[in-house]
Amino acid sequence: MMVCSYDEAHSLLVLQTDHSRVAGLFAAHWGNSNFAKLRPYLSMVLAAQEHDSGWWEWEVKPTLDTGGHPTDYIGSIRKLPKGVWLGFYRHGIERLAERDAYAAYNVSMHGQGLLTRGMGLLPYMPDYTVDADVRDYIKQQTSFREKLLPVMLDNAQSKEFSSQEHLWTNFKYMEVFDQLAQYVCNRYPLNSRERKNGPTNQLSHTPVPVSPGEKDAILTVDVRDENHAIVKPYPFDVDPLVVSFPGRLIDKRTYSNQEEFLIDFYRGQRVTTTYYLHAS
Repeated sequence: MMVCSYDEAHSLLVLQTDHSRVAGLFAAHWGNSNFAKLRPYLSMVLAAQEHDSGWWEWEVKPTLDTGGHPTDYIGSIRKLPKGVWLGFYRHGIERLAERDAYAAYNVSMHGQGLLTRGMGLLPYMPDYTVDADVRDYIKQQTSFREKLLPVMLDNAQSKEFSSQEHLWTNFKYMEVFDQLAQYVCNRYPLNSRERKNGPTNQLSHTPVPVSPGEKDAILTVDVRDENHAIVKPYPFDVDPLVVSFPGRLIDKRTYSNQEEFLIDFYRGQRVTTTYYLHAS
């Protein structure tokens, strides 16, 4: 759950499951004359869209942090009770595997990346592998992916894209979609400077695949005002790309107990935020 300042009296809560839908939108519109489209397209769009779907288990009844505030997604692996994050992320991957093995494989890699500094791509992130439970989770997910791979190789739609080289390229795409969706969803308005953590406007220098045989790029999000930004180089097939996502408003205060918070959470005014990403 992303906790943003909305105004002096209210906080804006954006669910991780809704942030995940924004990542899916980016994937669905990825590719133009300069950037290659995703392969396999449908599985990668599904992976991006569902990469945080495991959060549903917690977000239906979210908890406060130790200070009596809504729990922000940054550092949530440690803020939530022991094992909660690992459990719901694993369950989300397993559910996705029932529909699409390739998508689940990519989300499993992304989940491992969240624990391992993006498997080396995102050195600014914490390394959680000092925790024995995290190491066990990574071992379990590695084994799980080994079981998915034969299914992917036996599928005509995914066989061609199941080499380790192509899977690594698609892992980088997943990191790009997640970083960009974080950047867009975890601030209100778009030009707010209150958020001090999370991706930078260059997506923390996440390498962006361009097309086979070409060097990776770095995207820059040049925010122009409260609702508009220029993305350079521009990777989408429409201009502008209109990005809308839901949120809810709660009082900006310290809560004395869980029930008090949940009453506000469930009753909070629903709002829709819309931003526009442009090529120029």
